[in-house]
Amino acid sequence: MSFISNLFSTISTYPIFNALMVLYHLLGDMGLAIVALTGVIFVVTLPFTMKQLKFTKGVQALQPELAEIKRRHRGDQQAQVKAEQALYRAHGLSVVPPIIPALIQMFAFSGLFFALNFVLSKAKLSTINSIMYPFLVHFSTLPDISLTWFTFLNAAWHLSLGYPDPTHILPLLTGVVTFIQVRMSQPVNLMQTRDAVSQTAQLMQFVMPLIMVGVTIFLAWQIAAGVALSRLVWLVLSAIQNYTMRGWGSLWIMPTVAVHGSGNATVVQNTVARQQGILRTGDTQRRRRSGGSARRRGRKPRKR
Repeated sequence: MSFISNLFSTISTYPIFNALMVLYHLLGDMGLAIVALTGVIFVVTLPFTMKQLKFTKGVQALQPELAEIKRRHRGDQQAQVKAEQALYRAHGLSVVPPIIPALIQMFAFSGLFFALNFVLSKAKLSTINSIMYPFLVHFSTLPDISLTWFTFLNAAWHLSLGYPDPTHILPLLTGVVTFIQVRMSQPVNLMQTRDAVSQTAQLMQFVMPLIMVGVTIFLAWQIAAGVALSRLVWLVLSAIQNYTMRGWGSLWIMPTVAVHGSGNATVVQNTVARQQGILRTGDTQRRRRSGGSARRRGRKPRKR
């Protein structure tokens, strides 16, 4: 276990930590250094992220065909898998989900998390200098990890990046951006459906971001403000990426619920009622015409 931990630190945590120290020397502000480092890591992992998003978007577009395959091969799992793989190949998608891009993202973000902990969790000057590469400028005093970005709102909002945010600004912003990013990544076609079965999944898609928001705020409330700041920047960049690929997605779409009295349901019910009324009126008129014709011919109208 120690070997794996040392290997991870050598190839991920230490390089990211040294990059953070270089950015701090250049920018002179730990908050800006965290923002810049998070942006660099996001850009480096962007090709892998795009590959993963392309696969997800392709699978979402094939949902009707996948549902038809499941219906057609119900009870035959092997035939169902073969049909799904053939469908993926026909549309240029890999039959195996892109796990490697997700692992690379997790690897990079974990390295960023541990690198921030090294400098934010009351690290000693000797510890920081021992981790830095020999060819970099070492520190004579501990880096300043204070954040003064919000003091223009309140002079007391001078916080340390090594402790949870006492103003709760960063956790709340992280929760809001989490909701925006998740809703933008959800498919529009499911949110616009009025099918009774699909509405259950639709409501779940609306509820899940709320659950994720709650979890995100709870975690950001507990962790160091520097880590919360990094997470906030990552989510903002992810939302921008989603906008370039899918636009606003389902962000501005509210779920439609088929309940009596709602606008859409009322329109549908009124339309059906009018159609039924027209049919009943036409049937009555045909009966009357049939009865009148029979009387004119001197016969009794035939009972219906």
